[in-house]
Amino acid sequence: MAERKVVVLGAGLAGLGFARHFPGCRVFEADAEPGGHARSHHFAGAWFDRGAHICHSQDQEWLDLVCSRVPMHEMSSSTVLNYKRGHWFAYPVQNHLFDLPPAERDLALRDFLSAQEKYQSKSPRNYEEWCRFQYGDYLLENFYRLYTAKYWHVPMAELATDWLGGRLLPSQIEKIVAGAKGPVAETQAVFRKFRYPRKGGFFGMLSHLAEGVDLQVNKRAVRVSASDARVFFADGAEEAYDQLVSTIPLPELVKMISEVPAEVRAAARRLRALRQYCVNLTVKRSRLSEAQWFYVYDPEIEISRVSFPSALSGDRSDQTAIQAEIFLPQHARPDEDKLCSKALADLGRILNFSPKDVIAAEIRCYPYSYVVSDLARAPSVQLVRDWLRTQKIETAGLFGAWQYVWSDRAFAGGRDLARQLQAT
Repeated sequence: MAERKVVVLGAGLAGLGFARHFPGCRVFEADAEPGGHARSHHFAGAWFDRGAHICHSQDQEWLDLVCSRVPMHEMSSSTVLNYKRGHWFAYPVQNHLFDLPPAERDLALRDFLSAQEKYQSKSPRNYEEWCRFQYGDYLLENFYRLYTAKYWHVPMAELATDWLGGRLLPSQIEKIVAGAKGPVAETQAVFRKFRYPRKGGFFGMLSHLAEGVDLQVNKRAVRVSASDARVFFADGAEEAYDQLVSTIPLPELVKMISEVPAEVRAAARRLRALRQYCVNLTVKRSRLSEAQWFYVYDPEIEISRVSFPSALSGDRSDQTAIQAEIFLPQHARPDEDKLCSKALADLGRILNFSPKDVIAAEIRCYPYSYVVSDLARAPSVQLVRDWLRTQKIETAGLFGAWQYVWSDRAFAGGRDLARQLQAT
């Protein structure tokens, strides 16, 4: 068992989780450093992640592993806001209907109560029905459909509901009715307690996970011969294996393997993910919002989510770090300079700062970010992974399993796969 030659593609959290629990395996990472989607970088005096990341895990084993190496900023609750048409209101909107103009508030409440009676015994077939059954037509059309269009770029009726756990809060009738009658404290906070490194960005608490791993960076796999059990790299090198473990995006892995049957190749083509653009900037202002992050509903504003790394890390300087996230379909190829310029103008208007306040700004593109959990995802993923297993290829992680998971679960997925293979 220990003599099996196991090759791992990708040194994100799943790849590192596997490698730390399967001695003797070799890990090959396409980029110049490990970390994958959890990586951070330094820009203009601040640390920025690949989108908003925080540590909200309740897994004590994980917390002991990652929170002991660097100073952590612990927050007792999250402060999250929504923005629409110049108006700020608390998140989630259904719990704070009193924040809406009176006419909208009354209509939203009536639709919500009507939905509780009308759809009480119905099971939703898709995300659109889930929102309608939970919140009624007004909140569906004026908030959830707007945000879905700009974030997921998929009709709501094509989205499944298997991604909702821990993200959208389930309806609680008494709480929603109370929130329509007057201001209420948010006792149902998105995260009651969470942590973030004081230095180094999110990856500051994770970088040590690569210690002791047999890792080679700048090794981009370009072809896999399943029949010969060999991986070929862009630099001309090749590596034989008895077992291949891949954490790279499933569609990219399938493209590398010539032996893939037509139906499996077609299933891989059905898998969708979002293309993510992060506009990172620092401004000469000490406090721009009470929120740690907020969501933007306006359709004409490409930005979906804005976070404040300064607030997450506990930085109290006279500058503020801001990250704006824009999500597009994977095939999109926008003019990045124009996208960045418009995002800066929109942020200035939303947060009330001027161009002269901006110290520095950049835009970064991440071709694979969030997996789109549409109705085709689960059966397509199963078909692809089942065939790969017949070729001694296992997959893990956010992109290997093609299922959105938190950071601790990505690491655990790699760890559990290592234990499973050791037992066989």
